[in-house]
Amino acid sequence: MWKRLSFLVLIAALLPAMAEDKKKAKYKSMEVRHFAQSEGVELSPEFPDFLYAQMREDFKKSGLFEQIVGENEAVDPADAVGSVIVHGKILEYRKGSKAKEYLVGFGAGRRALKAHLTVIRRQGNETILDKDMEVKASSFADPKLLAKAISNHIKKEVLDSLKK
Repeated sequence: MWKRLSFLVLIAALLPAMAEDKKKAKYKSMEVRHFAQSEGVELSPEFPDFLYAQMREDFKKSGLFEQIVGENEAVDPADAVGSVIVHGKILEYRKGSKAKEYLVGFGAGRRALKAHLTVIRRQGNETILDKDMEVKASSFADPKLLAKAISNHIKKEVLDSLKK
């Protein structure tokens, strides 16, 4: 019985240390930039700001970066080696149809957003990720939900490419 109890105490003491090791940031910084919009994309003027704010928040939560810097903020040259920049362009937006979504279902009538994502290393401008992506969201939902959906997809793609 004492062996089990001492084993459990030892495990309880080691768990916080093991969790802390996983939380250590792998990269010094990430610069998130506003996504540009292709000509003819009819999104609200606030959408790029929603997306920018959502991406900053999502990447802060990831724990992979020591700091998230704003667009065009300076980074210490010594930290440039471990820093990346995320930017992109919204290529296409389909408004969707509430009637189709309601009557047909099965994903018909949903809003769709296509974007091109680029991730580069700050030092040397080496491209890490260059990819088109698409997300869909309900046509009944607030446009902020679409920004959250694309931000989530961007975060997943970026983290997968940086962990390689």
